[in-house]
Amino acid sequence: MGMTINVYRNERYDCTNGGVSSYSRTLCVTNCEGPFEPSEDAPAVKLVMAEPIGGRKILRLIPECAEGKQTMFGGNYGSTSDSRFSRLCDKLLGGAFYGAVAIHDRVEY
Repeated sequence: MGMTINVYRNERYDCTNGGVSSYSRTLCVTNCEGPFEPSEDAPAVKLVMAEPIGGRKILRLIPECAEGKQTMFGGNYGSTSDSRFSRLCDKLLGGAFYGAVAIHDRVEY
């Protein structure tokens, strides 16, 4: 079970190299509390927190089909107005979060 979120993208350009956000308008965040199941129309992703150089915490949405691969930001974002998603963002960051999360669905090999 998970939370369905919307994909926000530029309809003119796609830099995902065929990533899930290039063909789907919704995603299912499987590590977020919610009543939805991943499907062909809402591929499974996980919301994760990463610490890049400098120690600054950032959130990323990583497709489950790309787990274990080197992923990159493909230019698209995911979000929803459902507070369960916002609470998970807050919990992972250890503070308040407001906005959309970068989808890291570009894989080059």
